[in-house]
Amino acid sequence: MTDETLEANAFYKHLKEHHGERLSEWCEPHWVVCIPQQSVLEGVELSAPLIEAHALKQHGSEGRYVSALCGDSIVYEMSGEEPRVIIYNEEEGSEVVVFKATVLNEYLVTFKDKVIHLLLVDKLLNSAQDQDDQVSEHLFLTAITSFAQAEKFLAKFRCHKPLLPEIDELMRKTADDLRPTVDIDHMQNILQDVLIKCWEKLLKKHSPTLQMDTRFQDLLFRALEYYVIGRLHETLWWLVCGRCQVVDQIVKARLSHLRHANLSPLQLGVPAHYYTPLPAAVVELASLASIESAIGRLQCVSATTELIQAQAKEACLTLHQYKDQDGEPELTMTREELVALLATVVVQAQCSNLVANIYYMTHFVFSVTEDDPLWQSLGLLRQTLENIMKLDVARLPPVTQTLRKELSLQDLMQVSHEIESRFENKGSSRSIGDITALDLQLHQLTQQIQLSTQALSETQLTDRNSPSRRSDRMSMSPSQDSTRSQSFREFLSSIPSTLRESLRRRQSQQRSAIQSSLNG
Repeated sequence: MTDETLEANAFYKHLKEHHGERLSEWCEPHWVVCIPQQSVLEGVELSAPLIEAHALKQHGSEGRYVSALCGDSIVYEMSGEEPRVIIYNEEEGSEVVVFKATVLNEYLVTFKDKVIHLLLVDKLLNSAQDQDDQVSEHLFLTAITSFAQAEKFLAKFRCHKPLLPEIDELMRKTADDLRPTVDIDHMQNILQDVLIKCWEKLLKKHSPTLQMDTRFQDLLFRALEYYVIGRLHETLWWLVCGRCQVVDQIVKARLSHLRHANLSPLQLGVPAHYYTPLPAAVVELASLASIESAIGRLQCVSATTELIQAQAKEACLTLHQYKDQDGEPELTMTREELVALLATVVVQAQCSNLVANIYYMTHFVFSVTEDDPLWQSLGLLRQTLENIMKLDVARLPPVTQTLRKELSLQDLMQVSHEIESRFENKGSSRSIGDITALDLQLHQLTQQIQLSTQALSETQLTDRNSPSRRSDRMSMSPSQDSTRSQSFREFLSSIPSTLRESLRRRQSQQRSAIQSSLNG
């Protein structure tokens, strides 16, 4: 039974015309559908999330309901006689806000052979619009760089809560489809289908404004990538390591060989004005194995390159200021210089499974484009590893002086005196070009050493880096080394250096489809 008030209601007409399938599902005895009175609908966009916010399903004890949009993140209670009211309590900081909507009329209507229970109410129910408005205001300040941040971002929206268990169940089913026999392209397709399906479902729960915002689209997709690939990381990483195991052993042996060879960064091609220790970058890259998603590892590689550039440029600037040189220092770093610096970091960090990491990030990162700095940092790592593997240690220029990692206190004092003498002899002439950024750092360090050693005894440091032990570790058959390098190059060339066009095209098509549906 209906009346003119209901039939003239814009919300009710829109519900029947555009959401008829859902309306037939929201039927007796478990559902009631709230229809806001016409006077509160002026200027309100009747979006799908708003419609779902007014479909209430019985929840737990009698008289308790949750909406199709927000699930049990908002629990309504229906109470009273005439008039009945719909209420819920919400905490805002230290205060409790009580929401109350009054039932103006009640109807039982038949739609597609289903009995629908309608309640005409005096105001709109909560559609989580306030959350969307807050997010829209702070999109520029929002970044997701870890699984924990992604999980928190996805869970903070009330409208996501009913869907997160569905996503978890979908991931469990997907894990069963990821087997060693599955083709890698097919595996990519499976995972991207999961991501796009989840992304579309969550995106449609938001206001049209956010659905159309490309920044929010990207942020939501990035959060889902961390969440989905992070939950499947153990399975995926095991499969990838199995495929790259042999080549990774070759790379591991080469990196160990280069580290024990005590090569100077200058020998690896680092310019003198950028020649400085890079401890922060080494620590960052060494943490690669602790990150449990492909996108997270890619961001780790990108952060490493950023730290390298920041530390090297700082050293260059400090050296320029010390020498009192005219003009501004040249701080634009070429790709070759960055690759040389990254090579020193890779050798020092001694990351295991570097090839597997390149393979993993190439195939299982979905939220970047080829012009994204994240993707470009992966290209730098790949080129660096290629250079390291074809490096001929015997042909490198000789080191300018004997390198000793551990010294007795007497030797340390002698080195300190020599360094200080170099700087004292310069006098006011700081423009002489034979001082490197590392020399300046050592100068500052020796000054600190001299102060600290005044209170120390003549304790000797053990020198465990004898030439005989180093020569044992450095020995390697040239023919064996050449064969291994060839195997590495062949395997690395089989890993795509560009994103699959089909994957990019499918994402673009899906975004266009969502925009068209909203415009329509």
